[in-house]
Amino acid sequence: MINEHEYTVVRLPSKMYDTIEKKVFSLYKELNITKAPIDPFDIAKRKGYIIKPFSHLDRSTYINFLLNNIDGISHYDPDAKTFVIYYDDTQGLQRVRFTIMHEIGHIEMGHKQESELARKIADYYAAYALAPSPLIDHYECEDYMDIVNKFDISHPCADICFQRYTNWLKYGGNLKKYEISLLDLFQ
Repeated sequence: MINEHEYTVVRLPSKMYDTIEKKVFSLYKELNITKAPIDPFDIAKRKGYIIKPFSHLDRSTYINFLLNNIDGISHYDPDAKTFVIYYDDTQGLQRVRFTIMHEIGHIEMGHKQESELARKIADYYAAYALAPSPLIDHYECEDYMDIVNKFDISHPCADICFQRYTNWLKYGGNLKKYEISLLDLFQ
């Protein structure tokens, strides 16, 4: 569940970054994702998840989500035997794309309940999945605006991704095995 309208710089235990990035690569490989921008709607559909806008909810639930600044939420539906992702369809498309990927992050990371750590993991998952550092480099993005345009993400998300990318370069930009495999998908 996302309950903030602004992205925050994620601070996670250092070992989590590789774990999340490997999960993203596994998703790319499983679904043979080979081009940007990444389409969270297509990913959800291909994973068999159901996506529903808030406007399809009953009025009471819809108003409750909006009053609590909830942009998205997901849960396992035992009747449908799959996950259902709900999103605030009053938001702009770039924000909705992040929200859907955030909820996919919760699902793919196996989160069973909401917590601050789970939210941060899903935020990092979403931002990395939408614009991984090796792909930012591959597409020769020079600033966050290049990232906005190439990856079709919001300005705040692109700023976070550009900060991650510049840190990646600062520490050598050395490609890990899964990052090399990720780039191979985009050749």
